Order: sequence, then structure tokens, then C-alpha cells
Amino acid sequence: MRMRFSPRAALAVTAGVLALSFVNASTASAAPGVVIMEKGDQFRQVRDPEAGRCYPGLGPDTAIANRTSGTILLFPDGNCLTRILNPLGPGEFRPDENVGSFLALD
Repeated sequence: MRMRFSPRAALAVTAGVLALSFVNASTASAAPGVVIMEKGDQFRQVRDPEAGRCYPGLGPDTAIANRTSGTILLFPDGNCLTRILNPLGPGEFRPDENVGSFLALD
């Protein structure tokens, strides 16, 4: 027995599948890899940082490496609020940076 959908039902199923695909894409928005920060005897790493989430840094004189596949923005304040454009691209390293916080873009 063959099942037949009306055009309206087929359109609703297609719209539902498309909506679910966008939901899955947005929830899996982590940049694979790790961000590594070091300042004196302090060490912090963030694995697979989520896009749009603010992460705390270690402050002035921080060595930071972006070993993710995405770009991160570095901020001197602890809340990712300073209006400054300081990107660190995939694979980049800076030995002496003021990292109050960072934000993953993708």
C-alpha cells in the first residue's frame, strides 16, 4: 500500500524538516579546537568555544593562542563590552596581550 500526502501536508513536512536543520546548525555553533591562555603560573584553556559567548581572560601580559577553526575577538575588559576590534585568527598566537575576556565569532 502506498501512502500519499496532500500537497499541503507535503509542504508542512518539508517546512518542518528545514526548520529542524536550522535548529541543529545553530546549536552546533562551536569552533572546534582550543583557546589557550598563559600568564605566569596561571593557565586556562577553553575547548570548542561557543560562538557569541564571552569567556574570561587572564588580564594584561597574557600569552594567547587560538587553536580553533574560527576567529576570536580579544577584549581588555572582563565582559566583552569594550568597543575595540582586536581579532585573533585561527592558528594565531600573541605572546603579550591584554585579555580581560574573549568572544568566539564562529
